[in-house]
Formats: sequence, structure tokens, C-alpha cells
Amino acid sequence: MEQFGNSRKLESFKIFDQIAPTYDKLNRILSVGIDIYWRRVLRSHLPQKHELNVLDLATGTGDVALTLVRDQKVAHITGMDLSEGMMKVGREKVLKLGLQDKIEFKNGDGVTIPAPDQSYDVVTVSFGIRNFPDYQESLNNMKRVLKPGGRALILELSMPHFFIVKWVYQFYFRYVLPFIGNRMSQHGDAYTYLNKTVENFPCGEKFAKAMRQAGLKNVRFTELTFGIATLYQGDCE
Repeated sequence: MEQFGNSRKLESFKIFDQIAPTYDKLNRILSVGIDIYWRRVLRSHLPQKHELNVLDLATGTGDVALTLVRDQKVAHITGMDLSEGMMKVGREKVLKLGLQDKIEFKNGDGVTIPAPDQSYDVVTVSFGIRNFPDYQESLNNMKRVLKPGGRALILELSMPHFFIVKWVYQFYFRYVLPFIGNRMSQHGDAYTYLNKTVENFPCGEKFAKAMRQAGLKNVRFTELTFGIATLYQGDCE
């Protein structure tokens, strides 16, 4: 499946290695903190089971893992990423909070997902799947590693429908965010590239269709904050 900037997406983890030291601070500033709310919404959609074994793809600095671990249903979380720089920051946060028995980090590709079949109750990925070179193959492998009764939860940025909101959003993403992000991260074009991936990624029903093609059932999606982000859910039967 040919997608926007595939040649660069294959190397995108190197960008995250380079911006890892400033990533968390910039994320809070550029999202105005609303990403915290989005992750809490994701947590509220965990399946109603106990002793959940969770795989968080494109885990980065571990913010999703640190949000999910607060739910008593979660027994263990494996954060998987190709960026060792980002996971180094995540490991430091986990160690500081004394959660190393609940959260671990592993180097791994979110497309091929190096994990046994039917090994997780939940697979999550937040703001990462748009950077994968083949999101359909990633969805296929999410389905593969999920246990029967498991759930995939995908949180991703999307394009608002309402004209005024869309105009303001695009202006911010195309001009304001890249300017601030590139300057503060001291990276030439990291935030220019990462934001272009948002506009070129399928959202809403188009992405839900890809989830169904992967064999996930009961697929649904919820637009958050005027459609700036979307939470997708699919179950494994």
C-alpha cells in the first residue's frame, strides 16, 4: 500500500530520536494540554476485563502507558517503539514513578509487530499509525496478536469537518506549529514533516474500513474536540 512519504516514514524513528529530549515539553505546549484529555478518553474504552495485558505501539516516551496503568483492570503494559531515544525518556519516567514492574519497553516495529499470535488483550497506538509506512499491514498484525475478545484502540489526529474549525486548524498546523516546533526542538523540519502526515492520512470512515479489512469487528470511531482527533475501536472475536 503506497502512502505519503513512505521512504521517509521508514526512517521516521530517527526523527523521534533527535527530538526526544524536547518532545514531552513541546507536546504539552503545542497541544495546549488537550492530549492529556484524549488519552484519558482512550483509557475509558478499555474492555471490561480484569488482568489486561496491553501492547502500546509507537509508545514514544510512554505517556499512553502511564495513563493506562492507572486503570485497575490493567495488569501489564509493553511499550513498543523503534526510537530508543524516546523510550529512554519513557524508561526514566517509569523508573521515577516506581512502575517498572507494570510497564516495560521493547524495541519493535509497529507494522510487523514482533509478538506471538493471540498474546495481548489490548493493542493501542496513539498519534503514531500515520507515521507507519503501511498502516493496513499494522492493522492486520494488531488483529493477529490480539486474543479472542481483545480490543484495538487507535487514537490519531484527523481533519475537522466544520469549515471555520478546519481553516483555523490547518493554519495552525501548516504555519504556527511547525515554526514553534522546529525552533524549540532545534530540528530543521521535524514538525513540518510530522504535520504533513496528518493531512495525508485517511480518517473517519475511510480508516474504519481499513480496520474492518483487517478482520476487526464492531468497528466504531468517535471524533474528539471538533474532529481534531479521532478514537477508533475494533474488537477481535
